[in-house]
Amino acid sequence: MSEEDIKKIANTKLWVEERIKSLELEIEALRETLAVLDSYLLQKGFRPAAEVKAVPVESVEPPPKTEAVAEEVISLKVKDGRIVATAYLTSKSVTVVPASSLKLKTSTPPFTSYLIGKKLSQMVNADKEQVKGGVLSEDEVLQFSVEEDGGFIKKITLKNYRTKTRLKEILNLITWTFEKMLEKA
Repeated sequence: MSEEDIKKIANTKLWVEERIKSLELEIEALRETLAVLDSYLLQKGFRPAAEVKAVPVESVEPPPKTEAVAEEVISLKVKDGRIVATAYLTSKSVTVVPASSLKLKTSTPPFTSYLIGKKLSQMVNADKEQVKGGVLSEDEVLQFSVEEDGGFIKKITLKNYRTKTRLKEILNLITWTFEKMLEKA
């Protein structure tokens, strides 16, 4: 082996040692980040699955009931990152449940005037026009309902959103509306 080969091997060894140190530092930083995330989640009431299994069934709150099992769950977030609602999706319906920490009244603008009275009603009317034109059948028309409890929104259920684009539009409208309602609260 030549002296040049030995230098290359020594340099490679140094590089490997430096890379190991770098990765160890990265792993340590990731562990610290994980500890911070765990701490935050615990503060917000999150418990590891192992702990949840030990909890008696009576004390576990069941998820909101939807007509079918949700195929996808989406958190609806406002600009500052707060989750204002959770959307439970199936292929034909979506149920939006406001975050439990929020108390949103149906009487707070722009819920009834804008979301219900304007935007969702316009979508229903557009679908009815398509039924008249023979493009859609009656059972494909958008349907929505608002479940209240003492004037507070418990959940919004929408059936027949039909396309991902329309679903996205509906969820964006609900998120925007909830954000505006919070500003007025």
